[in-house]
Amino acid sequence: MKSLFEQIDMDHVINNTLDLVKIQNTAGNTIEVAEVYERLLKEAGFSVEKHEFIENNPTLIGRYQGNTESKGKTLIFNGHMDVITLQHDPPYVENGKIYGRGTCDMKGSLASILEVARVLRNSNISVDGEIIVVANSMHESPGGRGEDLLAMSETINLEADAAIVMEGATYECTIAQLGSATFNITIERNGEPSHQLYTPDSIPHPIAVLADVVQALEQANEELKEKRIEDIGHGSYFIGNVQSGSFYNQMPKYSFIEGVRRYGPNDSFEDVQKQMIEILNKVGDKHGVKIYLDIKKVRDGYRIKKEDDTIKALLDSVRKVRGIDLPLVGKKLVTDAGIFVNEMDIPTICYGPDQNRAHAEVEYVEINELKKTINVYLQFIHNYLGVEIGIQS
Repeated sequence: MKSLFEQIDMDHVINNTLDLVKIQNTAGNTIEVAEVYERLLKEAGFSVEKHEFIENNPTLIGRYQGNTESKGKTLIFNGHMDVITLQHDPPYVENGKIYGRGTCDMKGSLASILEVARVLRNSNISVDGEIIVVANSMHESPGGRGEDLLAMSETINLEADAAIVMEGATYECTIAQLGSATFNITIERNGEPSHQLYTPDSIPHPIAVLADVVQALEQANEELKEKRIEDIGHGSYFIGNVQSGSFYNQMPKYSFIEGVRRYGPNDSFEDVQKQMIEILNKVGDKHGVKIYLDIKKVRDGYRIKKEDDTIKALLDSVRKVRGIDLPLVGKKLVTDAGIFVNEMDIPTICYGPDQNRAHAEVEYVEINELKKTINVYLQFIHNYLGVEIGIQS
C-alpha cells in the first residue's frame, strides 16, 4: 500500500485554495467564504458545527471523528478565513506558485488540512482520537483581536490535548509570544484653536506636550530593555502615527499619538494599562492638559513548556519531512495561539507554509510549501495520535 505521503493530491489542494481565494471577502464579513469552507470540510469527511458569535463572521468547528470507543487524544488545527483589506488581482497559478490575496495568509493552510483528512479517509485509517478544525473569522478584522475565538472559548467547552495554528513558524518552533495592545492617546488643551499670535504664552502647546509624551514613552522603552524576557527579548512601546493641527500658524486644540505596546507572557493587560496611565498622568499634570488613553488588547502573551509532547512531536515531524532541526524561540508577533493557551488551556504551537509573502503587495504561496506542510501534518498526526502513515517508497 502506498504511504499516506504518496496519496496526497496537490490538484485538490490547488483547486481548494483557488476556491477560497476567489472569494474577495472584506474584513468583517466572511459569510460567503465560510459557506464554501463548510462545504469543503464536509466533502473531506468532517462533520461541521457553524456558529455566528459575531454577526456576519461565522466560526466553523469541523470534527473528523476517529474511534469513538477509544480514549485517544484530540488535536485541533486552527486557521482564519478572513484576509487583510489590501486589494489583489484575481487568483491564478504560475511557475509553481498560487497567487492571490489570502493564498499565503492563510487559505493555503486551510486547504492543506482538508487534504490531510481526505488522505486519511481514502486510506480507511481509523484515527485513535479526534481531529478538529477550527476556522475563525476575526483574525485580521476588525482590528484583529480574535473576537469570535474568545466568544467560542466562553460559550463552548472545546477540549483538546493540543492545537496547531496553521501559519508561520516554518523554520522555528514557537514556545512563547509577547502580548500586544494598540493605543490611541489624545492630548487636549482648554480653549479653541486660535491664531498663533493671539494665543497667550500660558496656553500649553499640544504638540509640545506630544513631544514630552514621546520622550516619556522612550524612557519607558529604555527601562523595558533592562527587563529581559526569557526566549523573547523585552517588551516595548512603539509609536507609528502622530498628528496635530490643521494650519501652519494656528495653535491646535488637540494632538494625537497612535501605537502599540508589547508585553511579556507574565504581564497582564490591566497592569500594562495602569502603567501607561501613570506615565501619561505625569505629563498631563506637568503641562496642565488632559490626556486620554484608549488602549485595547489584541492578545495576551503566552508560554508553553519546552518539554511538552506537542513540541517533541513537531520537532520530530519537521526533522523527518524537511530535514532540519527547529530552534525553540519566543516571538514578538501575535497569533491566535495565545487564545487557545490562555483561554482554553490547550498547549498550542504554530506551523504552516513559509509566510514571507503574507500581507505583501503581491501575495503568493509556493505549491511545494503546501505539500511539505501537509507532510508535516501527517507526520505530526502519526507522532501524536499514533496513526500509521506507511513508509514512502
